[in-house]
Amino acid sequence: MLYRALDAGAFGLWPKVELIWGRIVEHPGQTPRHANTINRIGRRYREVLEPALQVREHCPIAIAGDTHADTDILAIEDLGSECEKRHSGPEDTLLLVEVSDLTKCYDLGEKASIYAQAGINDYWVVLVNEEAIVVHRKPMLGKYQNVMRLTETNTLSPLAMPGIAWAINELLGRIEAQ
Repeated sequence: MLYRALDAGAFGLWPKVELIWGRIVEHPGQTPRHANTINRIGRRYREVLEPALQVREHCPIAIAGDTHADTDILAIEDLGSECEKRHSGPEDTLLLVEVSDLTKCYDLGEKASIYAQAGINDYWVVLVNEEAIVVHRKPMLGKYQNVMRLTETNTLSPLAMPGIAWAINELLGRIEAQ
């Protein structure tokens, strides 16, 4: 139903909306810093994670029939031809990243709860205005049991590929990739 309403232009041109527990949630547009951070991180992830994983930007994830969350970056198992038939789901997701400047409370609150309930094992929130990344792991009973705030001096590895490490500075755009 949400996709038919979007197709009909019910929310105007290029809206940022998602279906969360049956309600339509609208979000502000992206700031230049938000968009550039998504592009930079997506590029870094592709350089290292593909072809082992697919990296997608600005894609929905189908959590349940009444919840299709809009994501900034997903690293998923290769779905092959299935990607033409369905959105990826929690069972396909190895890393989910939200870039946050205007939606910090939502990304750290309701979004974290949704992803924990869905069993997403590795959820990162990039806080562009604070030069930090909040990493959520070990979902249990609708909450993440392990939440870490990492800053520019730290490195970070995805659970799905622990041999890979990125400098937080690099992901935040403070230094160029080596």
